[in-house]
Amino acid sequence: MGADSFCALQERFLGRKGNETMMRGIWLLAAVVFMVGQFGVSAAQDQAKQKKLNPYTGNLEAIKEGQKLYALYSCNFCHNHGGGRMGPSLIDDAWTHGSDDETLHTLIRGEIPDQAMPDAFGKVLTDDEIWKLLAFIRSLYKGDLSRIDW
Repeated sequence: MGADSFCALQERFLGRKGNETMMRGIWLLAAVVFMVGQFGVSAAQDQAKQKKLNPYTGNLEAIKEGQKLYALYSCNFCHNHGGGRMGPSLIDDAWTHGSDDETLHTLIRGEIPDQAMPDAFGKVLTDDEIWKLLAFIRSLYKGDLSRIDW
């Protein structure tokens, strides 16, 4: 059945007003489908923008390895057992560049402009070692638990 014969059947059974009503319904349905599609794309984009999470958070073995890295690279020199000295405190909830895992990983990597953290560490530490180091740093936290964003 061609499009012309379908329209003729619609007009015969629905009349001209019924046909117009049906067309409005089709346009409304198309608009709804479009909007739902846009929401789905937006939700997928939001998921893609989600920050990376540390795969070692709470992993006791990784925390021990992170503690060894903290000592090996003399992080205490600047961070004084997490309490801060020349570098900022790591045990409170005041963070200059943000405290989420991805930001801190990027900071240690030396990839945040105008940061005080020496980028030399990011050149020698692997991603895996940085995540373990961050797992250890998280274990030192003594700030407000309601402000944790990792």
